[in-house]
Amino acid sequence: MKNALTVIKQMIIVGVLAALCCAGLLLVSSLIPQDIVETNARESAKYFKEHMLFDNQIGTQDDTKRDNYADSITSCIAWHLGNKEAIEAAPNRSNPFIRILEARYTQEDGENVNIGFDRAMNENASANQTYSRYWHGGAALVRLLYPTFSVTEMRSLFLLLGMALTVFWIVYLVVRKEYPLAIAYGIGAIAVKLVFAYTCFEYTFVLMLTPIISFLVYLTYDTEPGLLPKPENERKKKLSPESIFLLAGILTCFFDFLTAETLTFTLPAFVMLAQLQKATNKPYTIRREGETVVVPWKKLFNAALAWFAGYAGMFALKWILVLIVLGKEEFMTAMTVAAERSIGEVHQTLNMASPTVGVFTRIKLILLRNFACLFSLPNSLSEIQVALILAGIICVIGLLWFFLRKKPDKEKGKKTNVFFPLYLAVALLPVIRFFVLSNHAYQHYFFTYRALMATVAVLVYVFIQTTVLSQLLNPPRQNPRRTRRGAR
Repeated sequence: MKNALTVIKQMIIVGVLAALCCAGLLLVSSLIPQDIVETNARESAKYFKEHMLFDNQIGTQDDTKRDNYADSITSCIAWHLGNKEAIEAAPNRSNPFIRILEARYTQEDGENVNIGFDRAMNENASANQTYSRYWHGGAALVRLLYPTFSVTEMRSLFLLLGMALTVFWIVYLVVRKEYPLAIAYGIGAIAVKLVFAYTCFEYTFVLMLTPIISFLVYLTYDTEPGLLPKPENERKKKLSPESIFLLAGILTCFFDFLTAETLTFTLPAFVMLAQLQKATNKPYTIRREGETVVVPWKKLFNAALAWFAGYAGMFALKWILVLIVLGKEEFMTAMTVAAERSIGEVHQTLNMASPTVGVFTRIKLILLRNFACLFSLPNSLSEIQVALILAGIICVIGLLWFFLRKKPDKEKGKKTNVFFPLYLAVALLPVIRFFVLSNHAYQHYFFTYRALMATVAVLVYVFIQTTVLSQLLNPPRQNPRRTRRGAR
């Protein structure tokens, strides 16, 4: 009970500080004078005006599609965060807290957002649209970079930073001889084409957070040879796993534009499970001298609950502030659009004039489109062709596993697959997310598929550990107790 209270206290402190820092980042960005950011903001508006709203970076590959539509909105919001000029709908623009909550941008009826951004920069067009349901932490960061970088330069910066974080995390795992984890994460990164994702503001933030959170979780659970959760007396000055997942949820809500947000939970949770599995052959209890019982199922549940508390709590905070400061009408608008992402109607094509589809077709196309992007299938293929290719890939992987599988270790009743249900839960979470936010996953499959990075990583890891590859990639470890006695 004492440990639980300590963790709860730490989570409250972490949550409050994180929320204050996020709000502070928005406030600081809004106080930057317009004349300092104007040059690069104008250059960015020119770039978006000259480019398509949605462009495939490789031919007919939807999996490389860059969302200039969302980035135009983010860039325009970043400009208007410091725009104090009053308009009829917003007479209190001099108040930075109003500007932060409203998150205004420019777009007239029937006008593309890139044209609206261009008019805002070159015709002093007013910020007539609000986007209050998100925090738009990405827009705050863009504005902070405007004095030095234009949109193209920022994208190059994020590409370098994102790839550096990904490579560092994988190399770190290799140095720690965590070869299966390194391979699983690397294949997952390749499958979702991270190199293309980092060149788009909308995608980049959650993908940069993921290796950072995974690294922090690994440090929490790693011990020299035993790989058990560290004793409480060694973790007093460090964040608990629950606090890390809470922080991940808060930062994801603040920075992400509803893309592949579950990655900041699923991949760190996968790392946590892999570490716990090395400590026991049972997914239910782990005992260590002088410590309380650790239950992997409970640890996974607590991590999920902490992440969701941070993510949902941060959204709730924004919406409550919108209700109090901006009024009921703005609040209801935010709620209506948020609900549409889950249960809103979807159309046969991206053309809103096309017929709507039923539940079965919606589910079918969500799966086909998202998995087609995962396996880099061109958008020129028909639904039947995609289904046959996906079925063929599953069969090949299944046959490969069948011939490479290793026999269960029956020594002392040991089983090697008892953690499989936990891994399966993590692997299926992105698919569940597709169904919960079905409208969003149907329309924006070209980036929601990246949530499947966790599914790929988990399945690759399980494949390695249940086949003869595990004998090659898992170096022998010393007995932790023997090592400690020897040290004494």
